[in-house]
Amino acid sequence: MSVFPAYVAHPQIRWSDQDILGHVNNARIVTLVEQARIDWLNTMRERDAINRPKLVARVELNYRAPVMHGPELTIELGIGHVGRTSFTITNRGIQDGELMFDGLNVLVVLDRETGKPGPISEADREFLSGFGSFDPENPAAGIG
Repeated sequence: MSVFPAYVAHPQIRWSDQDILGHVNNARIVTLVEQARIDWLNTMRERDAINRPKLVARVELNYRAPVMHGPELTIELGIGHVGRTSFTITNRGIQDGELMFDGLNVLVVLDRETGKPGPISEADREFLSGFGSFDPENPAAGIG
């Protein structure tokens, strides 16, 4: 059985994160997701695939509603796909019980010596595959 959310973050939104329209700037959302992802990966440093260098190969965000300063933002993370040399971390942001954004980050695991993509061990593939994700066709399912 897979686990979702695998990690939950409650990032601090600063007043300065707002743009001229009064909501959190879209680029700041990328940074908030990045910090949640880093914090989660730091809890798994004993895994070889996590401890090795990684390249962020893809960042995708679907902005569903404006994130506002004030109400608590929850970022839920999971694992969408585990490949031979990469894995996908999915994310969704929830504020006041509503889906604000969803997306994914593809991380490619690198060989320390060559700097090129290197295989993820079977043990780490199995470990990462134990985490689930939200349904990308219905990212708001299960909220609230």
